[in-house]
Amino acid sequence: MGSSAKEEARIADALCKAVLERKLAPGSKLPEEELAQIFRSNRAKIRRVLLLLSRSHIVTLEPGRGAFVSRPSPQEARDVLASRRLIEVSLLARPYRQLSAQGAERLRRIMMQEAQAHAAHDAIAMIYLSGQFHLTLIEELGNKVLKSITGELILRMSLIITMYERQNTTCCLSSDHHDLLELLGAHDYAEASALMARHLEGIESCLDFHREPATTTILSQILQPLKD
Repeated sequence: MGSSAKEEARIADALCKAVLERKLAPGSKLPEEELAQIFRSNRAKIRRVLLLLSRSHIVTLEPGRGAFVSRPSPQEARDVLASRRLIEVSLLARPYRQLSAQGAERLRRIMMQEAQAHAAHDAIAMIYLSGQFHLTLIEELGNKVLKSITGELILRMSLIITMYERQNTTCCLSSDHHDLLELLGAHDYAEASALMARHLEGIESCLDFHREPATTTILSQILQPLKD
């Protein structure tokens, strides 16, 4: 990866982090010139970053108006969850391959990190690690196409949870992750599939679609220049 691509990746990561940490509110405008000044970059690079993030539905590009932090609607949130159910529940019922010992160890490491994030009350890390658990599960039981599709859905779900999660709740229960791993180890795919269905329904039940979004703030007070 060249220096320009690395710089753009770091800017994209910084913007994603600000969105998922609820510092950049849904609907916030992302002016190219201001972002270029903040990140000590140029508008061409910023434009490519915003295009990249729009493909992941983190940013919305509006012709004649510019770029904004995406603001998924309640219906979009339900559609994303329905799509995840179609993939994840079905895959656990009839996996492409059995979970290997190496794959199980990968999932255990993620669960250990989840426990640490929960103990530290790090909500952002918990959202990220939950997504990583599900994505790794798809990778281990499915194929590259399913992983790619699910990866986009999980990223969109992270934004949805960030926006709509009820106060003082945890949408994705790590205890379910432990039980899923145990069921897969026992080759009880029917019960694993049923648990995944309940797990995803639980995520939807902890979303508050009437929640008021955070207010927009000044970009320069949120985003920091990249360090060399």
